[in-house]
Amino acid sequence: MKRNIQLLIILVSLLVLALIFLIPSDLKTTVINKIQIDTIGHIIGFFGLTWILVGLMKLPLINTVICLFFYSALTELSQYYLGFRHGEFFDFIADVIGICLFAFFQWLFVLCYPLKGIR
Repeated sequence: MKRNIQLLIILVSLLVLALIFLIPSDLKTTVINKIQIDTIGHIIGFFGLTWILVGLMKLPLINTVICLFFYSALTELSQYYLGFRHGEFFDFIADVIGICLFAFFQWLFVLCYPLKGIR
């Protein structure tokens, strides 16, 4: 089991490094310039919201992820039409990243520590 975890960590690390080197430098510069503390807050907030819904309330992961994708899109779209807020596409991307990070960690946890009673 430990060997599988180590191989998975190596695979994910190599994939991230490959993506870093394959993304054009002008795109990297644009993305890095767009990242603000607000973006980090969106990632952490939607990671936590997904954790609460899946981990504490025991809702199904796939249904929760799909609903939260729509929820994040609707909140950014509604902010676009409000006078005192502005919806941004990068905030929506940050929301999706937070949701997907939790889904990835949940999937990794289930993969590494499967239930012993189910075969």
